[in-house]
Amino acid sequence: MALSVDRSAVLAGARLAVLVAVPAIILGQALGSAAGGNAVFPLYLLILGGLCAGGRLAALRQPESPLTHGALAAMAAYVTLVVAIVVIQLALGREVADPVALVFNGLMAASAGMFGGYLAAWQAGRAT
Repeated sequence: MALSVDRSAVLAGARLAVLVAVPAIILGQALGSAAGGNAVFPLYLLILGGLCAGGRLAALRQPESPLTHGALAAMAAYVTLVVAIVVIQLALGREVADPVALVFNGLMAASAGMFGGYLAAWQAGRAT
């Protein structure tokens, strides 16, 4: 069975996730320097919520495979954000995040996107 990926659905979901994540990341960088590590935890949850919302949007646009499209949208957003952050960190001469942390956060991003896809599928199932 071949799976067809709707790129426009994935891009729409990724765009939403990035729009939520970027302000949270900027605020987290500002707070992290001033307040310490625990102050940014609610912002991490906000980023995961944005990834979930992006996955939900992608799934709503492609209800035939909601989990796949949710995960792909969240991962597209995550990879975009990580590449941008790594480039900025390297340009500023700062240390780049640990690869294990990047993999863990990638798994969290995919899980959040799949959860958003599940919510969309659940909502569609209740509506019919």
